[in-house]
Amino acid sequence: MPEETEKDILKKIQALLEDQKSLFLILNQDKLGEIKKKLLKPGTIESQVYDLCDGVNTAQMIGGKIQKPPDYTSAVIGNLRRKGLVKTVESAGNKVYEQTF
Repeated sequence: MPEETEKDILKKIQALLEDQKSLFLILNQDKLGEIKKKLLKPGTIESQVYDLCDGVNTAQMIGGKIQKPPDYTSAVIGNLRRKGLVKTVESAGNKVYEQTF
């Protein structure tokens, strides 16, 4: 049996961490919901952008939907990312954004 490479080991560790994160999110859903309410005020641009971070939309697409320029939208996404509400993922060679919880 071939020896595992460092890359294989890192992939396994990453998969384990993702599993742990999923469990954490499930077990703390009520607490996370309360935190999200504090961080995202209803009707704000941040909450509108957050709702559009579905793992499909790019910053340019989100900007078009809320009628704001891409630079402005990217700044809002950056704020959401720093708050831990949104993460960047690659999809078909594009940076798209998805909610973390």
